[in-house]
Amino acid sequence: MDQILDTDKTFCSILFDVMAGEGVKDVVCSPGSRNAPLLLAAAARKELRKHMAVDERAASFMALGMSIVSQKPVALACTSGTALLNYGPAIAEAYYQSIPLVVVSADRPQQWIDQDDSQTLRQFEAFSNYVKKSYQLPALGNNDREMQWYANRIANDAMIEARSGRKGPVHINISLGEPLGGKALRQFMPVRTIEMVEADILADKEILKSFSGMIAGSRVMFVAGFLPPSSRMQKAVKEFCSLPGVVAMTETLSNLHLDELACCVDSVLTAFPEEVLDDMVPDIVISVGGALVSRKLKEYLRRNGHRCQHWSIGKHITTTDCFQSLTKRIETDPARTLMQLANGARKFILNKGCGEAEAYSKAWERAKREAMDAKKEYVETAPWSELRIFKHIIGLLPSNYNLFLSNGTSIRYAQLLSDKLPHASYCNRGVSGIDGCTSTSIGCCKAYGGMTLLVTGDMSMAYDIGSLGLPGIPDRMRIIVIDNQGGGIFRFIPSTSSLDELEEYFCLRPSLPLKELAQGYGWEYLEADNEDSFIGQLDYFFSPGKRKIMKVACDGKVGANVLKEYMSVRADMGKTGKI
Repeated sequence: MDQILDTDKTFCSILFDVMAGEGVKDVVCSPGSRNAPLLLAAAARKELRKHMAVDERAASFMALGMSIVSQKPVALACTSGTALLNYGPAIAEAYYQSIPLVVVSADRPQQWIDQDDSQTLRQFEAFSNYVKKSYQLPALGNNDREMQWYANRIANDAMIEARSGRKGPVHINISLGEPLGGKALRQFMPVRTIEMVEADILADKEILKSFSGMIAGSRVMFVAGFLPPSSRMQKAVKEFCSLPGVVAMTETLSNLHLDELACCVDSVLTAFPEEVLDDMVPDIVISVGGALVSRKLKEYLRRNGHRCQHWSIGKHITTTDCFQSLTKRIETDPARTLMQLANGARKFILNKGCGEAEAYSKAWERAKREAMDAKKEYVETAPWSELRIFKHIIGLLPSNYNLFLSNGTSIRYAQLLSDKLPHASYCNRGVSGIDGCTSTSIGCCKAYGGMTLLVTGDMSMAYDIGSLGLPGIPDRMRIIVIDNQGGGIFRFIPSTSSLDELEEYFCLRPSLPLKELAQGYGWEYLEADNEDSFIGQLDYFFSPGKRKIMKVACDGKVGANVLKEYMSVRADMGKTGKI
């Protein structure tokens, strides 16, 4: 394999590899000491044309002229201090002319900014009013694998930002610590570039045909995070997931009603050893929707990211690379695009067949069934706990209800057992906080003409207790508060579950006089602390009438052990085998 003598600053190498891979042909450089790694990286890449200019102001206007004529991105590389500020007039001109300049500035390490040392002025976001986006790469972490992924993502996002939509300049400020002139032999490796696909590109019949052909001949995993309910999206996803080689991994909050096993993601992924799951890795992951709840799915796809492509379909605010394997950022309407890909893939399959793809989806279907059979057997004999509570909530919830889940215990248990979905499911998963869950659910109830159920924990309920007194709460509102003596998730996750400070500093059981508060705010109050009592009251609780709150108590420590045991239940390996 070919080697190049390159800068020893890995972030600089990654940055210039991505720029070259994304179509940059020309780099206008100015000499300096802090930007020595940038100059060495540029010099090492023979495919880049280097143009030297001592005066940064002249350099930036020269780059502007080159980009105006070529309509291609042109890069600038300068040293730290006021050198960067001399780019200002040209960057402003580029912004208002929609010219894709890629400005790369060397900077001192962050800890030295404003410390009366040489050239330690504030460079990050220096042109925030005149660039489409500003980026910062730190001085530390050059040899850390996750930070290398981060540098690659930043570089890709900068290139996408400069060239997409209304084109314009971007600024990447990279902190560099001494020594600065070091070199290292590097193996030439293909760089990961992320393709930006916009609606007008996908309108090209040949491009759509190419994408559809890739789908038709590949093992595909469809992943859906949170989405609003949509009959149009439902129809498109159902059509796409009916392709022979597609397996669906959809979360409760995706509001997609597919087969009963599509939502039980964590239950399936914890039923098999890693080596079995790693034999079932897709060729292509296609994702839609917002952030995922399932940590297991994220870990699985990150662990195998080097073996698969990831196509993210939808409108994004940035390059979202959650699985660390993004290859296509498809900025289109997901329902329309999925239907186009499904129709195109079917034409390929009719002509050429689906090869091994159908065996892939059938293997996952078999694995899901065996996993859920084993998990359900455990649930049926589990002691009274959150797991049993959610089994009955999901099983007995009327289908016309909207379900709102607070963050923490509620959303995670729903992910395990949602083989039967309500009318619609919601949760504040944009940033995943427990603040405001009750208030948000009440707002959802006001906007929906039917019944709404909030399932929350005692800690989340205490956090937002004043919401019970909001004016105009409809009688269509129902709340189940699971009293498991504080933050139950902390008894389960490895980082806190074994700490001596667990109960006092993390679980922190709230002092919550829920009965008195509920009655004082005009709610009908019920409570249960065992299975028979809980089941016996559910029909009345779900029935029409005055708004109601039910507190359901269980032992949080027992619940944590039950959840650990549930996660450790394995499917029958003899049946599933390997692909």
